[in-house]
Amino acid sequence: MTLLTCSHTLASRALAMVVLCWVALFSQHVGAQTTYTLDDNVGSFRLQDSLAFLVDPDGKSNIDEILKRDRNRFSPASTARSLPLREGNSVWVRLSLARDAHSTAKWTLAIPLPYLDYAALYQPDGQGAWTRQVAGDTLPVDSWSRPALYADFKLDVPVEGAYDVYLELRNFKPTLMPLMIATESKRNSQRELEHLLLGGLFGALIMLVGVCAIHYLQSRSADDGWYTLYAAGMAVVVSCMTGLSGLWLWPQSPAWSNYTHFSMPILGLGATLIFVRHITSLDAGFPRLSQAVYGVAGFGIPIALLGVAIDRSVADVFNAVYLATCPLLLLVATIQTWRRGHAVGRWLTIAYTPNAVVTVYIGLQMLQLLPAWWQSRYLMVAAVALSVPLLQQALHLRARERREVQERADALPTQDALTGLLTRPLFDTQVELAIKRSRQNREPSAIVMVEVVNYSYLRESYGDAIAEQCLLRAAVKLHRVLRDVDPAGRVDTARFGLVLDGVASRQELTERMVRLVASGLIPLPGLRPEVTLQFHISCALLTEVVADKRTVLQELQDVLHGMSPRTRRPIRFLEPAPTMPAALPSKEDGNSDRAPLTPHSKP
Repeated sequence: MTLLTCSHTLASRALAMVVLCWVALFSQHVGAQTTYTLDDNVGSFRLQDSLAFLVDPDGKSNIDEILKRDRNRFSPASTARSLPLREGNSVWVRLSLARDAHSTAKWTLAIPLPYLDYAALYQPDGQGAWTRQVAGDTLPVDSWSRPALYADFKLDVPVEGAYDVYLELRNFKPTLMPLMIATESKRNSQRELEHLLLGGLFGALIMLVGVCAIHYLQSRSADDGWYTLYAAGMAVVVSCMTGLSGLWLWPQSPAWSNYTHFSMPILGLGATLIFVRHITSLDAGFPRLSQAVYGVAGFGIPIALLGVAIDRSVADVFNAVYLATCPLLLLVATIQTWRRGHAVGRWLTIAYTPNAVVTVYIGLQMLQLLPAWWQSRYLMVAAVALSVPLLQQALHLRARERREVQERADALPTQDALTGLLTRPLFDTQVELAIKRSRQNREPSAIVMVEVVNYSYLRESYGDAIAEQCLLRAAVKLHRVLRDVDPAGRVDTARFGLVLDGVASRQELTERMVRLVASGLIPLPGLRPEVTLQFHISCALLTEVVADKRTVLQELQDVLHGMSPRTRRPIRFLEPAPTMPAALPSKEDGNSDRAPLTPHSKP
């Protein structure tokens, strides 16, 4: 019994020693803090290891109170995880820095998050006090220590020894905190590159606004006016996401700057839904989808206002759901338009697919369904930059389609609705002008009447739709033998009239008409069973006949009436009117008109 008790005692002591050793090692690991060496050869790097942080629940303690009360309560946290920020609290981060022995450069610390509420950097001044630099969108940008797109601080690192600095951070929700350290020269280069890229992006956006404005000034159309406002609104949304709005548009309004970071992406997404719905004419092809898009877009307005009415962390959940779902509806609308055969749908799908993917990722990231990645907002900016030229192409196609529709509408009084040829009254006018030019200027011309002989058979056999399509194809074939300046008109159901200027001989005219007859005998593509067009043609050369503008078309139609449907001579000419030979005057008649000869007159 004694031996058993001793064995249990030894085992318990051994287990206790193991536990104590493990606790000691863990405590040593927890208490350890990474010291970051500032090397001029590296120039720029992001803090990748662990950070020592402390949560101040009420967010009211200053640096002296934190160090006096909680200096040893800092806990390690991975830089790959979000800091436990929320509305009303503060998170303090301690950084241990050491300058390399050969380092002489000046250093900076940047936090590339334009939407961060508040950030303050505390550094010892060497006299027992602390210097403070502040930034964040709850402060006027003019009051920042270094006004910039986001928090950008100057580091005063001593030449020798480790150096602890403290960051006080505030935000309304947990946030992944990227901390970027760089030399002053490297940071200036990065800042110049950022401004160059953003300048190019906003230049493209302003160009898009200008194109829309020019279209509006030319057309005075309300649609172009709304497109202009949409393009300008997207420029404002991008400026809010990148921090440019706080720096340039409203540097003295922190409340508005803080709110726009929260609401502008929602309003921009809703405006994009309305824009796509209108430019694709979604209500014409997909009325239910159009109503859904319109309703979801309108729902974005109350969601954008939630940040003012309720707690921002709760409103942020609604924002995340909206951002994660609306882009999918947007892609459905553009793809359906593309499938319907509209070229605008193809360009919009290509333009908005990168935006939709990044926006959905940001929404799922806000819902903590995907790992946090702070670069996602910059991917959104890149996607917007990619979409600008594609949107310009889509707007160009839309403007061209609308212009073509307007031109067709304006031409309705003068053109046949089916074939696009001149109506009968206007073609009669062209015939009169051709006859007038032939008489006054002796310009050679020909007037031609073309009939689709088998139109009645096609209509009875295949129906009105196929018959009308055959007439449309006949008009296309007529244009192949016409010049751009030669007028053509539809003078009857299946009859067309042509005026061919510059035609002086039957051979030249016959060659062109033979090509027309031969093209009609080629089966029309896309029709089953095969359908051919049989043309009968009557021609009047104004160099051969003296045409009467009131009767010449009727005479050509009479020639067509006299042709058999199976004739082997489908091309006929209007012959000159026969004239009777004049009688030669007799000698008596010829001398009777002469004065009588007198003896004194000469014969």
